[in-house]
Amino acid sequence: MGKTVCIIGAGLSGLTCAMRLADKGFKVTVVEEMASAGGLLATTRIGKESLELLPHHLRKTDKNLLALVKQLGLEDSVEWSDSRWHGKAAHKKLGYFRGGFARLINSLMQEVTDKGGLIRLSTTVADITQDRHPDGTPFYRIECVLSNATRYEEICDYCIFTGSCRTFVNISHSLPISMDDRDCLMNVTYRSQISIMLNLKRIGTEVYYQEFTDQPFAKIINHSNAFGQRGYGGHIVYLVGYSNVTDPLWIANDSKIMAQYFTAYRKIYPGIRKTDLKGWRLTKTRYAQSLSYPAKDLHNPCHNMYVCASGIARFNTDEEPLNRMERVVALAGTICDEIVRASVSAPDAVTPLIAIPSRNEEELV
Repeated sequence: MGKTVCIIGAGLSGLTCAMRLADKGFKVTVVEEMASAGGLLATTRIGKESLELLPHHLRKTDKNLLALVKQLGLEDSVEWSDSRWHGKAAHKKLGYFRGGFARLINSLMQEVTDKGGLIRLSTTVADITQDRHPDGTPFYRIECVLSNATRYEEICDYCIFTGSCRTFVNISHSLPISMDDRDCLMNVTYRSQISIMLNLKRIGTEVYYQEFTDQPFAKIINHSNAFGQRGYGGHIVYLVGYSNVTDPLWIANDSKIMAQYFTAYRKIYPGIRKTDLKGWRLTKTRYAQSLSYPAKDLHNPCHNMYVCASGIARFNTDEEPLNRMERVVALAGTICDEIVRASVSAPDAVTPLIAIPSRNEEELV
């Protein structure tokens, strides 16, 4: 029996869900508000390579993530390297893909589309509502807005949301979720991140990971110290800081933030000159890291509606930077298993996954 699923978000968790459900015969559509997939694993071109806008690596302890890599046939694409961490007694073995994490995202997208799934980019979800078939079986209407302001609806039996908990609450007002559960989701706190990727002719340390409490940024991640210069045309360094969205630094323009960060970096390493900077890229992430979690498990807040987000999955690690991929991949597996079990016991009525114009809107051309 086929079933239809709409997945909101084309990051690692969304694409993992999409691949696993498409593999089980579900009709899957993924909608993503950005112009490219990847989420926190979004990449850019640096020299001859694809590189993440935010620092990431694999760990030997990433059981679920490495199982996914193996399932995709990418295990031979992962190179493992020793890395030195400031203040840590031992080196850590870290993994990185040849070609960057774009290889993982592209492989997931290929698997989804090869199995008949659709991935709609530049598509923002404005509202999620629940409707019912004549027999009382619920289904969902996902109101979407394209980049040209055209509105349409995705109709599905199951919905998986992969953004922040607060965003989910804001677009699901009409869903049958109790006020207590909504409050729990809204009370999940996040910290925002400002990350600057530097491409330098040289760097001042052999350490991979450093933490600071007296600088405008909190961490320096010397990517090339662990994974080499590859085809970047220089040494890649990430300066990672955290901020409240009301802080002056958060609302400052990129050039002002860069000036403050790079000045502080050069004070730490006086041998670095302005002429050593070959290029830079600043990325702001509003919901970068969850600091608190709901008091209870809310990954399934109402019938056939799921939330696959880092703010739902409890996970503690001291192995930064922002390496929280393992927990969302594990949660994605749990959600997919629940959907498969639910579909087996569900009534035979099937809602076709179709895009239809929203009420009072013109038809899509």
